[in-house]
Amino acid sequence: MSEKFIKYHVQKGQLVRVPLDHLNEFGTGDVYLVDTGPIIYSWIGKKSTPDERFIGAITSVWKDQDRKGAAKLVTVNEGEEPTAFLDLFKGKITITEQDTEGILKRVALKQREFKLFRVHIDEDLQLYYEVDRVKASLATDDVFLLDTYNKIYIWRGRESTAFERWEAMRIAEGYDGQRAGHQEVIIVEEGEEPKEFFKLLGK
Repeated sequence: MSEKFIKYHVQKGQLVRVPLDHLNEFGTGDVYLVDTGPIIYSWIGKKSTPDERFIGAITSVWKDQDRKGAAKLVTVNEGEEPTAFLDLFKGKITITEQDTEGILKRVALKQREFKLFRVHIDEDLQLYYEVDRVKASLATDDVFLLDTYNKIYIWRGRESTAFERWEAMRIAEGYDGQRAGHQEVIIVEEGEEPKEFFKLLGK
């Protein structure tokens, strides 16, 4: 297949270019960017995780910004591929059971296992990642998710951006969807932390 576009695969928080001999293959558990120049498609597998979708979405926006907004951004859900998208692959794509390890999959919690994650929008592509579950990990210019399985605390630093806050909420909702609605999401503003929040963090 000749390459009329560049295809990227979201892998563990980064974009990895897909080789020519695998251009028409899409894993149901993954997210891909297909960059034709004028149009940037974000293909979303049915079993992909919220962190993978988030990274795919924000990196497509960055690529568009590099072109000063000239590109059109199109989200394509698995099974709902438009004709223009399929035409890039000669009318046919192959859906595989590929499910690259995502951040949420890698740190799937057992009950009573707590994790702290940082939401930081920057162009290093390390957008959502686990940090040490200690108070010292908190940074005023970012948003953090403290996942205690039954509750997810969203700690919002004073200097965090509206986009980081919005994306943190989307990620928390993704957890809730994966665990069949077992989570309570609690917003925590910096300087207004309830006592139980710091008790859940180490020193």
